[in-house]
Amino acid sequence: MKLSVKSAIFAVLVMFSIIELKAQTYKLQTYNFAFRSKNSYGVWSDWSKWESSDMLVVINQDKDRITIYSRKVQEYDIYDYEGEEDDRYGGTTISYRCVDDDGLRCGIRLRVQGDGSLQLYVDYNDAMWVYGIRKR
Repeated sequence: MKLSVKSAIFAVLVMFSIIELKAQTYKLQTYNFAFRSKNSYGVWSDWSKWESSDMLVVINQDKDRITIYSRKVQEYDIYDYEGEEDDRYGGTTISYRCVDDDGLRCGIRLRVQGDGSLQLYVDYNDAMWVYGIRKR
């Protein structure tokens, strides 16, 4: 009987440990942004010049949501984790497939560059923007 009680206690501890690991929220701050778009011929423009910004970004893994507190709050529900990829420049990118508040699909990429700086990309079929971010 003692063995089953110990097993039950162990199972409960493991369950709480798993729940605790999953419930993570990250708060980041933007400091600049740039954007680009496709023209009517399907050709991407060059990236705009970097502009200053100061917005809160919350990545809530428990709710599978990324929120950017810009003038119009941007909320993205994550429906797929595409994985992590290293590039030839020494950076690493974590990619998600998301749906915005209007029901449009987009991609969000978190990139750690080779020098350690962080960027967050929001990618649509016809437009993309990037934020320079830092830990808050």
